[in-house]
Amino acid sequence: MNSDNEIFLWDEIKAGNERAFRLLYVRYYRRLLGYADRFVQSREEAEDLVQDAFVKFWEKRQLLEGVSVSSLLFTMVRNGCINYLKRQALVDIRAVDWLENLDGEERLYHLDFCPDVEMDFLYKELEAQIPIVLGSLPERSREVFLLSRCEGLKNREIAERLTISTTAVEKHIKRALEAFEAHFRKRYPVGVYWFALVMLFFTD
Repeated sequence: MNSDNEIFLWDEIKAGNERAFRLLYVRYYRRLLGYADRFVQSREEAEDLVQDAFVKFWEKRQLLEGVSVSSLLFTMVRNGCINYLKRQALVDIRAVDWLENLDGEERLYHLDFCPDVEMDFLYKELEAQIPIVLGSLPERSREVFLLSRCEGLKNREIAERLTISTTAVEKHIKRALEAFEAHFRKRYPVGVYWFALVMLFFTD
């Protein structure tokens, strides 16, 4: 999928176009399933992880601006696999030597399959950056963002609570997301940036 097509598809999905979402599902499902299956070595579990990623993607589609659809999906599935492996304690992640045979996005998004100590450090480091970015935002943008991300309110609900328009809500969320994007892109490589993005916006 070229960049123009991906942008168009993303715009349609954000607008609630279920047909565009089904097209996205068809385009990426098999690749994501094969990717997850290699890690968890269970087709049933891999199917659940990929389905969960698509569900979260659809539910929170309006939270993000200017993202790469494929990058986001691969990162979400990858992080789901990490959590599954941690729960099951099935493998020594350092010994998964087949990673060298991956190509393209599948190779890029294995980045964070690392020992628990490093993963815990990464979580703590990224979490420590969140209040820094929030503190740089105007008060209203910070308030809107927290209502959206932390309380899970829809734009309409935020607008009603704060007595502002939904357009204003969208602008405040966009401003907050741009601040997070600039902050993380400046400090981390792309793989860690996508990991941070999923951690912030696509975890329960």
